[in-house]
Amino acid sequence: MEVSPPENLRAVVEPRRSFARGSYDPIRRIITLYDNDWCRKMFIHELFHAISAFSQIPELRKIAKLERDFVEGLTEFFTGYVQYIKYRECYSAWIKSRYPVCAISYEKDVKLFGATAQVLIPISDFAKIYVYNPNIDWYEQYRGFLDNYDMEDFLINKPKKKRKWPSRTLFENMIVKILREKVGENLVDEFRDLLYEAPHK
Repeated sequence: MEVSPPENLRAVVEPRRSFARGSYDPIRRIITLYDNDWCRKMFIHELFHAISAFSQIPELRKIAKLERDFVEGLTEFFTGYVQYIKYRECYSAWIKSRYPVCAISYEKDVKLFGATAQVLIPISDFAKIYVYNPNIDWYEQYRGFLDNYDMEDFLINKPKKKRKWPSRTLFENMIVKILREKVGENLVDEFRDLLYEAPHK
């Protein structure tokens, strides 16, 4: 997959001004890590924000604010995936919340994407709607994602009766519906078991 980080992307370490351990400013293109209270996980998480369509496409920044937990959950899901592939010790500390500074964040949302990736949607398809590619129309890519899985829009133009629902709830309900209609109740049970099981501590 092609990755296009913003031009002149920088990372800086600054004194802490809030409870956050890191942040990404898409306007200034700066990853900020605070004091010495950050770890590899935090840097990877903020790097994902930097390469995200939700940071690089101005209209999607509004969606990222409205659906913060959904976008942050997807960001943290990819953070965990990279740690699992490249930094197994960090992954273990992350999933077990061994150290507060590098513990898993947005756990419910991460589990939603993890469970979905195991039963229906491969990680590579999630990446297509998350990672920014200047050569691809993101809206077409997103429509293709929805069509491929026979889903209603859960992020940009939600169905009228469900506009106030969080994207996470819409997405979870759609996954259950798709599994039930196309695969059967057994996979629905497997999905729910994965979604609601305790993490492996």
